[in-house]
Amino acid sequence: MDYVKAAQPRIVALFLVTVLAAMLLAGGAGAWLVIAVLAATALTVAGAAILNNAIERDADALMQRTRRRPTASGRLRPRHAVAAGLVAVAAGVLALWATAGGLAAVFALLGAAYYVLVYTLLLKPHTALSSVPGALAGVFPALIGWAATGAPWSADILFLCAVVFVWSPPHFWALALAREDDYRSSGIPTPVARYGERITRVLIGAFFAAFTGIVAVATATGLYGIAFSVIALATNLVLWVFVVRLLAARTGAAAWALFKVSGPCLAAVVAAAVVGRLL
Repeated sequence: MDYVKAAQPRIVALFLVTVLAAMLLAGGAGAWLVIAVLAATALTVAGAAILNNAIERDADALMQRTRRRPTASGRLRPRHAVAAGLVAVAAGVLALWATAGGLAAVFALLGAAYYVLVYTLLLKPHTALSSVPGALAGVFPALIGWAATGAPWSADILFLCAVVFVWSPPHFWALALAREDDYRSSGIPTPVARYGERITRVLIGAFFAAFTGIVAVATATGLYGIAFSVIALATNLVLWVFVVRLLAARTGAAAWALFKVSGPCLAAVVAAAVVGRLL
């Protein structure tokens, strides 16, 4: 059970939603291929998450939010976690190679390597704005799903990658703002600790403005039709209620509320795009 917890099932599920969305937007994928790609990607993402837990165990032990994680609490030994993570990544990549082709497998391997080696080891411990380049890690699942279908590159995959990329940093920054004391005690640099709360709120607002801008472009060009336009713009209105509240209230509760609502808002926009394409 500790291995499952270290794999962070919620993060795995979020990435699988992106994989599924990419495959549905591309079209032409059979049910068995979809199931195989989701299962293989789940293994790869879970393995990367376990490796992340092993690397960050000391920092996690200092934070109230993460100190009960298996690696941080000592229930799962680091060498066991590393072995399990490497095996899961390797198994997932090989499964993708066998079922979806070499390009999907390469994207999976690159995604795991980027998340663990570049983001977790190199950027996050040293750079307050690590979430910006780190957001690339969230793009790889979309690339895996798209490559698995063999579809040519199009505006659909560009849209999906763009919304995931610009959504990721402010989503994390809202959490860091809400749990400011936790992150300060861990020593992990964040915009709040490095630049202050006011600049962090401005950054959050700017990135969510970019998110809304991408949706507006998709709406203006008629990329996904009327249903998408209505759902996506309504979702952005809801999102901005919480963004404005954060900018005005300047409380941890407002940051936490934005963090909690931003995930469903992304899911709603992506789902609206899939529905629009299928219709």
